[in-house]
Amino acid sequence: MKPAHRRQQGRPALDLIEAAVHLLRTAPATALATYYVGSLPFVLGGLYFWADMSRSPFARQRVVEAALGVSLLFVWLKFWQALFARRLRAHLTGEKLPSAGGARYLHILLTQATLQPTGLFLMPLAALPVLPFAIVYAFYQNLTALADTDAPGVGTLFRQAARHAGMWPRQNVLGLLYLAAFGLFVFLNCAMVGATLPLLLKSLLGIETVFSRSGAALLNTTFFAAMAGIAYLCLDPLLKAVYVLRCFHGEAVASGADLRAELRRRATPGARLMASCLLALTLAGATPLHAADTPPGHSSVPTIISPAELDHAIDEVMGQRKYTWRLPREKVTDAEAGEAGLFAKFFQRIGQLIRDALGSFVDWIGKLLQKTIGRRTASPPSLDWAQLPQVLLSGLLALVLATVAILLHRLWRSRRRSPQLVATEAIQPVPDITDENVGADALPEDGWTKLARELAARGEFRLALRAFYLASLAHLAQRNLISLARFKSNHDYELELSRRAHTLPALRRVFGENVGAFDRVWYGTHEATGELVTLFAANVDGLKTGG
Repeated sequence: MKPAHRRQQGRPALDLIEAAVHLLRTAPATALATYYVGSLPFVLGGLYFWADMSRSPFARQRVVEAALGVSLLFVWLKFWQALFARRLRAHLTGEKLPSAGGARYLHILLTQATLQPTGLFLMPLAALPVLPFAIVYAFYQNLTALADTDAPGVGTLFRQAARHAGMWPRQNVLGLLYLAAFGLFVFLNCAMVGATLPLLLKSLLGIETVFSRSGAALLNTTFFAAMAGIAYLCLDPLLKAVYVLRCFHGEAVASGADLRAELRRRATPGARLMASCLLALTLAGATPLHAADTPPGHSSVPTIISPAELDHAIDEVMGQRKYTWRLPREKVTDAEAGEAGLFAKFFQRIGQLIRDALGSFVDWIGKLLQKTIGRRTASPPSLDWAQLPQVLLSGLLALVLATVAILLHRLWRSRRRSPQLVATEAIQPVPDITDENVGADALPEDGWTKLARELAARGEFRLALRAFYLASLAHLAQRNLISLARFKSNHDYELELSRRAHTLPALRRVFGENVGAFDRVWYGTHEATGELVTLFAANVDGLKTGG
């Protein structure tokens, strides 16, 4: 179950952004077409106004008409963005998009034209900071997201947008910071493409422009305004989707709209009717959840694992190679020397040949020195200063060769030494499988699998089922298909897997079957049997080959 603070703080900002990307990816193409019908004219008109007012010698004479045109394009922009949010909301809830007549469209246009222009004065004050920027920004985004919610009036829309703007402030601030950082990189990418495009046109098509003649021509405000407009068109649909999700989740806290949308998306008409009846019976006074946790004929007292079995399981897990780096070095024992095998004899012969070659080289150096010294002693006993450099060079050469020989000998001996084994002791206990707070990150996938098989062999099928389920979560987390967190429910993991593994339908189907079986046994009244555990374990193994 989700803790209480989850609904007070909202879902994490990165999960919200990921859900917004999934919403945009699965939304119909008409939704994005609706957005760009309103956004493209405003961006193009704004760029024309910018260039005309900064360069035209007649800017003063036509500034009023140009400003009025940009203002009308701004209202046009907000109207179509409200229709875009309306389509996203319909896709999110799974309901059919309601038909809107001219009166409804006119109502949306008037509410947006009345409230949105005030942001041109309040947003600069929020950036100073005279007002809290995150709340003010969320308020104006909520005006777009809630524009067609039961066709509210101006006052009602204002109050709804203000209430949702104050919800989950941490989520709002972190989401804006993440999206601002992402928007900066989008702008830099657009600027680099815009700066490179004139050179590509010249190199590939031979088209000469003022920008290819001089790169400094790009360093003007019009160029940066154009790149900012392109970045806005890329990032703003994601922002709108984020605030549509925030408003939807904020309303679902009290209305349960997210549960109805999920039932509408998953169930058939007959199943929807049955689910509605079951929900009504539950609200009328059905058995509490904690009373249904224990299957019939089973005791509610958790099974206690004996200390010997626990120590054995700990030794098996901690004996794995991936945990040896965490253990202390306490006892060092020498390995027993065995008889040399075929490869060992081969390398011993190679070593002997190298030693013989080094011995022959040393003998040759010795003979060379003897000849040099013999010629010097055969001469008259007079000091010949001309031969002194030759003698010193010979001595230095002998010293260097001796040092190299000693180093090679030590290196050879160090390689022939037998490896040392480290005797370790287990230092971590096995988590209590009956504890609801134990997560899948308490053990690796292999550890959960071994524990599940041991529990199944002892006939503790209910605990074995949970161990296999935690093993499947650990496996999916290791593949970065889900991220483990204490506050996430099984349904949250299903939604996250559907977003990240949308190209692996078999994997999502197998995991969905296991979640349903686990919920019926662990939280429901279904009895865990050996056949069910065997089928569940086969599905867990299928997760490894299903994607």
